[in-house]
Amino acid sequence: MLSVGLFFSCNQSEQKNSERERIVQTHENNGNATKTERQIIVEELKRLQGIFASRDKEKITDIFPFPISNESLGIYIENSNFNEQLAKHNNLVTRNMFRDAYRDISESVQIDEINHLFQNINVETLLQKDTIEYEEKIKTKPCNPFYGIKIENKRVTLTLGYNSNKDYKTKPSSDNYVPENDSSVCEYILWWIFIFNGKQLKFQEISGAG
Repeated sequence: MLSVGLFFSCNQSEQKNSERERIVQTHENNGNATKTERQIIVEELKRLQGIFASRDKEKITDIFPFPISNESLGIYIENSNFNEQLAKHNNLVTRNMFRDAYRDISESVQIDEINHLFQNINVETLLQKDTIEYEEKIKTKPCNPFYGIKIENKRVTLTLGYNSNKDYKTKPSSDNYVPENDSSVCEYILWWIFIFNGKQLKFQEISGAG
């Protein structure tokens, strides 16, 4: 069974400090401005937050480096045209394929949930911490959504998923009834992984479990 505490690991304190304090030279207003690597990463997370919040298909599409292997995206949709094109292009997703099937793809890779992640997590906190977690507990719902952001060296992971709500009560309707909060129904996790190249966060892959 999945739990929020299992999908993040701790870094050694010395490594945390060194990553947060690494200095990167940037240019602003025709002058030199010194920023830490962590400050730039947080700014990049804010940039991504704005892109997802815009719900602009073109801006969101620009996040991905096309053509890209579907193994890096993990798109599984019932869209015959997309799947035919995927086979034709040897499992590569092109920009046009992504745009044309955007509605189905956005559901598959949980773009709306990325918006919820940013709505519930203050990325500024990552200036002092490497990991932020949030779990929404709703007594009347069988599954609890959870979100997280983790920075490890140059790797930034956005995590989202659901856990079973053990406090949720429901009456079985038959002998073969599967409770609404059963782990087979509720529990899954998705990771959006980005790599910091010294200037920007670049998309690497989406993976999942459950």
